[in-house]
Amino acid sequence: MNAQKETLPRLITIPMSHYCEKARWGLRHAGMDYREEAHLQGFNYLATRPRGWGRAVPVLVLGSEFVADSTAILKYLDREVAEERKLYPQDLKALVEADEEDFDEHLGIESRRWVYHHWLQRDIRELVPVAGQRAPGWQKALWPYLFPLFRKALDQMIEPTAEKVQTGLQVIQKTFDRVAGQMADGRRYLHGDRFTAADLSFACMAAPIVIPRGYGIRLPTVDEAPEGARSDIERFSAHPAGQYALRLFAERGLQEGAREAQ
Repeated sequence: MNAQKETLPRLITIPMSHYCEKARWGLRHAGMDYREEAHLQGFNYLATRPRGWGRAVPVLVLGSEFVADSTAILKYLDREVAEERKLYPQDLKALVEADEEDFDEHLGIESRRWVYHHWLQRDIRELVPVAGQRAPGWQKALWPYLFPLFRKALDQMIEPTAEKVQTGLQVIQKTFDRVAGQMADGRRYLHGDRFTAADLSFACMAAPIVIPRGYGIRLPTVDEAPEGARSDIERFSAHPAGQYALRLFAERGLQEGAREAQ
């Protein structure tokens, strides 16, 4: 059993990352068994950079090969699935890719910034039970002591300032309004009756601000969220697009397809 597990594809992740959730969901959708190698923020560099995999996660490792970036992983997996389950159907490919890029580069960036802004105001030790799910024990023990070093890098890369977050909330609102408008004719998915990478990406990029069930790790409840974040969570969860993201997770989240091999 252990030997079989060692031969499975490995997914290198930060457990709470919505980009990593996108890759996890893609693997389940494709029915591919895998094992997740989870790292707390900062420690993921130790797993990827020395091997030439870059510094960003997720990274899918397949023997001597690797695929980095959530979109690249979805496209790699799409080559192996039956036509009716492809996330990039040929007749919708351009539309799906445009939506996916928009969600990843705008909604995903701003929902991530929003998370860091609110959660980093707490004692870092309070974050370990959520952020450290599936991560090695030694990382969870060291993280509170090393986090000030990681925090400097996060501040430079993500800029989770109050001003940036307020601007970002406008981007989130605009994206949610667009998705709701697209769904207003009663269609089941963004591009009709077909579940695609556009739907998957929207749900994952919206997840930090609607905190769905069916996510790859247990997310905090509204009551467990920082007080300043609760009104945003309630507002976007009640929005028609937020309801759509929650429905996708309920129908196609952890319940869909093969789960990570234990």
